[in-house]
Amino acid sequence: MRSLVSLALAGALALSALVPSALTPKVQAAEQTPEQILAKMNLDQKVGQLLWTHVYGDSADDTTYASDNQAIFGPGVSTPAQAVKKYHLGGVLYFNWAHNFSSENTDVTKVAALSNGLQAAAKADGNVPLGITIDQEGGMVSRVGAPATIFPGNMALGATGNQALAYSQGQVLGCEMRSLGINADFAPVLDVNTNPNNPVIGLRAISDDPNLVAQLGGAQIQGIQSQGVSATAKHFPGHGDADTDSHLGLPRVTYSRQVLNQHLVPFKTAINGGVDMIMTAHIVVDAIDPNLPATLSKPVLTGLLRQELGFTGVITTDALDMEGAQLAVMTPAEQAKYKELKNKEDSAKQKADKDPTQADSAREASTEFKNFLAPIRARVAVKALQAGSDILLNTKDAAAVVDGIKAAVKDGSLTSAQIDQSVLRILKWKQKRGVLKTEPIDTASVKAKLGTAASRDVASQIARNSVTLLRNDANKAPLDAAKGTRVLVAGSSWANPELLPEPLKAAGFSVVFTQDPDAKENPSDSEISAWVRQAANVDTVIFASYAPGAQQFKAIDALVATGKQVIVINTSLPYPLARYSGGGAGPQVVAEIYANNSVALAAAVDVLSGKVNAVGKLPVSVPGASGVAYARGFGLGYGSASATATATASTTLAPLTAAPTAATTTTTAAATAPAAALAPSTCEAGGAKSTTKPSANLKAAPSSSQSPKRGLAHSGVETGLFVAFALALLGGGLALRSRTRQC
Repeated sequence: MRSLVSLALAGALALSALVPSALTPKVQAAEQTPEQILAKMNLDQKVGQLLWTHVYGDSADDTTYASDNQAIFGPGVSTPAQAVKKYHLGGVLYFNWAHNFSSENTDVTKVAALSNGLQAAAKADGNVPLGITIDQEGGMVSRVGAPATIFPGNMALGATGNQALAYSQGQVLGCEMRSLGINADFAPVLDVNTNPNNPVIGLRAISDDPNLVAQLGGAQIQGIQSQGVSATAKHFPGHGDADTDSHLGLPRVTYSRQVLNQHLVPFKTAINGGVDMIMTAHIVVDAIDPNLPATLSKPVLTGLLRQELGFTGVITTDALDMEGAQLAVMTPAEQAKYKELKNKEDSAKQKADKDPTQADSAREASTEFKNFLAPIRARVAVKALQAGSDILLNTKDAAAVVDGIKAAVKDGSLTSAQIDQSVLRILKWKQKRGVLKTEPIDTASVKAKLGTAASRDVASQIARNSVTLLRNDANKAPLDAAKGTRVLVAGSSWANPELLPEPLKAAGFSVVFTQDPDAKENPSDSEISAWVRQAANVDTVIFASYAPGAQQFKAIDALVATGKQVIVINTSLPYPLARYSGGGAGPQVVAEIYANNSVALAAAVDVLSGKVNAVGKLPVSVPGASGVAYARGFGLGYGSASATATATASTTLAPLTAAPTAATTTTTAAATAPAAALAPSTCEAGGAKSTTKPSANLKAAPSSSQSPKRGLAHSGVETGLFVAFALALLGGGLALRSRTRQC
């Protein structure tokens, strides 16, 4: 054993010599240490490091949104650069709604230039470079759109059960964000989605199985961080069982500590795997602290996360302007006043939108609401720091928050030592990820690094692997284009059915599709009648659904009644599909694809046309009227004779005790998908693909018994095996060196 440990240590040392400074930068003799930087800071600079917030504008000197910036940062702050300089900001968070970029056809060159400009502003007068962050989860929460790689999302990844693909996705996300000057990605979501009625997590979750979330989420983290970009495990200690959106209220979960332990499984795995950051949840967990949400709770952040779980990295709050955080510190009287002023502001804005002469009234209402919230926002920030948070995310009203923190230090309710500890953790993170030595990005080369063929292949493989066939009466699927099948495309506008005709035509089908210019989420009766008439002239109807309710089901039933073959492709959560689990009348084919974007819908066509086999497995259980309609792991396949090729997906995911390879997956036919799909890909145009796989410290123990709450599996988490991890590093060291040079 001693010799193995020696070998492991030698391997780790050997790897450290191979990894370039871009990934794990070494402190040069002339470079100041985090401790030295901290020692020279005054209180304003220290407090500034704790503030990470959004700024308005698509360049550092953009004055277009001066009033928006002034609303957060006060008079005299009209541009993003001015905000960074005045408050010595520790970080900036990019949003499309803050006009940092467009979510569609993103000008990535301008994004990179924005990063350069903000870093230049941060480094002026010898100040500390910025953490630049974003919520680029893949799927429905992807701030940067094309030409960045479009992924189907976390639940689709869960349907593949494929750790190698999870790692590859992480690599692409990390590499593409790094190319834009972003050094921390607020991803992945590690919430275990045990509540089908969860209004905010849903498709963003990998699964309702804590082990599956741990393994795939852990692989994502390693993939992201392999590119020198920090991953962020969120939302601690788990938002997956909530029934309230913390943006709009204060959720509470009342389950036992035993059930909470299951929601902690992915976070334990992430911590053991070396995740850089963890984001808190604005959610009250009765088992730990029935009085305050996790973000503001010392028992949760200091007691549970720091002391019990041993996390030593950076803790960031979720956005502190969310109602879940603000309501938690208000008295009942303040909550009533908050509701009154919010309604007043909303009403005034609506009137101003219709009548420009009401603009002054709208501004007055907004000012009154802002003045009311100022001390509350300061109170929230102080409470978060007292609880153990390091980063205060999107506090708004920067002046009030800074003054509130300084007042708390002065009166002793927040100690200087607490401030210093948080600032030091942030500075050490900046050193670790090379932020302290940030150099300008070559904006001319950015476009070539995003949405490369290799990266798109990873997304396509995830999408193909995820398509889950829930119903296939009389083996109607796959369809045979050679028989001249005529297809009518219909569906909810939210499902984006307009993305289906092109791949269907490419597959050889004749397509009928007419987009209603006034289409809404739910089709009108007249629209349904038009589809019924059109169905008379086709062989098959493909209906794309999104969060199907009464009107969408009415449309599907009417189309089934025509006697034509009906295929339902559901692009949202699978829970409503319980309707079709019992057999009987209904669409002949039902497929779940977990996303409504181009890559997911194209993959659906690939599967329905028989180009690849159906191998996706439900990552969540779908409850029915009595019991379970579809169990987790359910998914029909065509059989080896029915498809010309097969996607590669895991049907049973083993604990990750060694670096996963293609061997950790199983196939359902003799033919296999391209081997490239199983290897992590760089985002560099024409770059060679790395063969490095997730390391060994993602092991999670298999499930044992069942929880009384929605069948959630009880399981423990074992710590990573040091020897196995070091041996994995030995095996992957050269490949890691190659990969990081290319990105």
